[in-house]
Amino acid sequence: MRFPNKKLKFKPCRLVLLLALAAVFVFFLKLRARADVKPAYAFVNCQVVMAPGQIIEKGKIIVRDGLIEAVGPVEKIPVPPDAEIIEASGLTAYPGLISAHTNLFLEVKEQPQPQRPEDYYRSFLQPSEPQEFPDLLVLKELKPKLKTVQAYHKAGITTVVVAPNRGIFQGQSVVLNLNGENLNPMVIKQPWALHLNFTTERGHYPSSLMGTVAFIRQKFYDTQYYAQHWKKYLFSPAGLKRPEYDPFLEALVPFVMDKKPVVFQCNNQEDIKRALKIIKEFNLNGILTGANEAWRVIEAIKQSGIPLMVSLDFKAPATSLYAQQGEVARKKAENELYPANAAVLQKENVNFALTSFGLTDSSFLKNLQLAIKRGLSPETALRALTVEPAKILGLDKQLGTIEKGKMANLIFTRGPLFEDKTKVIKVMVDGLLFNYEEKSQ
Repeated sequence: MRFPNKKLKFKPCRLVLLLALAAVFVFFLKLRARADVKPAYAFVNCQVVMAPGQIIEKGKIIVRDGLIEAVGPVEKIPVPPDAEIIEASGLTAYPGLISAHTNLFLEVKEQPQPQRPEDYYRSFLQPSEPQEFPDLLVLKELKPKLKTVQAYHKAGITTVVVAPNRGIFQGQSVVLNLNGENLNPMVIKQPWALHLNFTTERGHYPSSLMGTVAFIRQKFYDTQYYAQHWKKYLFSPAGLKRPEYDPFLEALVPFVMDKKPVVFQCNNQEDIKRALKIIKEFNLNGILTGANEAWRVIEAIKQSGIPLMVSLDFKAPATSLYAQQGEVARKKAENELYPANAAVLQKENVNFALTSFGLTDSSFLKNLQLAIKRGLSPETALRALTVEPAKILGLDKQLGTIEKGKMANLIFTRGPLFEDKTKVIKVMVDGLLFNYEEKSQ
C-alpha cells in the first residue's frame, strides 16, 4: 500500500515545531542577556583590594569560567588572547560582599485567622500544636526576583544566606550567589545551618521565654536519646524493639549529634546569654546572629569564642531599658549606642561578621555608614562583610578575597567603598558581569 502524501502531511507540523523551538531559543537568549557572558574577562588598570589591607594600586584581574584565573599588577599579568578587555581605570575592585543572614526572596505567609466567634472560642479552649519546622529546607520556599538581585548588587552584596523565619525551630538555611533570577544556579551550600529563634507561641506552649528555653533543651535531650537508641538498634537489632521514627528528632540529629551549624537568633542581650548556655550544654557547633546588644555582654562573648554575626539593624529591642524610657531615649540609643555596637567589638578584638538581617538594601548601606561614623573602621567593616562571613560559612577557600582559584565574585566602585557618594559600577557573580554604569544625561 502506498502513501504518496505522507511527507507533505507532516511538513506543517515540523514547521510549527521549528518555530516553537526558535521562540524558546530567543527567549533564553534574552534571559541570559541580562548579564554578559564571555569566555574570559581581563579587568585592567583598576585598583584592586584583594583583602582588607592588601591593595594593588594598578592591577589586573583575569576571570575565566566563573573563577579568578590571575590577579596582580598590570605589568605582570598577561592578557589571554580570548579575553574581553575591560578598561577599569578610575575604579576599585573589591571582593563581593557577603550577608550571612537574610530573609531574601521569602514571601510573607499570612496565618489564617478565625472568622466566626465560635472559631475564636474553640481556638482558646483547644489551642493548636506549636508549628515548628526543623526539617524545612528554606530553598523550597524561595522565589527570586531579578529586581531584588540588582538592588543587592548596587549595595555591593553578591552572596547571601537565606534563613527561614517562622517558629522556634525555624528550619534550615541556604547559601546563594546572586547571579541572576534562576534559583538552582545560585546555590552554593544546601542546607547550611539549622536556625532557632527565642520566640514564644501564641495560644499554646511555650507561651513564655522560660518555656521556650525548656522546649529547646528538651528537644535536644530527646534527640540525643533518639539517636543513641537507633544507633544501638542498628548495631545489634536482635532482641531489641525497633525505635519509632520521629521526623522532628530525625531532622535534629545532624545538628545535635553530627555537629552541623546551629544558628541562634539573639534579639537582645538575654537571648545571647541563653544561646551561650545551650551551646555549651549540648556542645553544639553554635553561631550567634542578630546580636545588636553584643556590646552589653561583651565579656561572655569573648570567653565563649562562639562565631558572631551582627545585624546592622539598630532598632532597640522592646526589652531594652532604652526602649522603656520613652521615645526620646529610644531614638537617642538607636542613633548613638546601637550603631556603636560593632565599634565596641572591634575595640575588644572580637571577630564578627556584619549582616543585613532586618534591613532593606538601602537601609543596609545607610546603617553601615552610621556604624563607621560611630567608630567602626572601614577596613574592619570590609573584613566583617567578606573574610569573616566566608570563614563562618566554611567557604573561605571559595569566597571572601580576590585570589587565584576563588569564585569570581567582584564589585567595582567609583570611589572608596562605604562612602556616601560612592557608586557600584560593575558587579561580577560567578563570572557573570552586570553593568550598573549610570547613563549621562
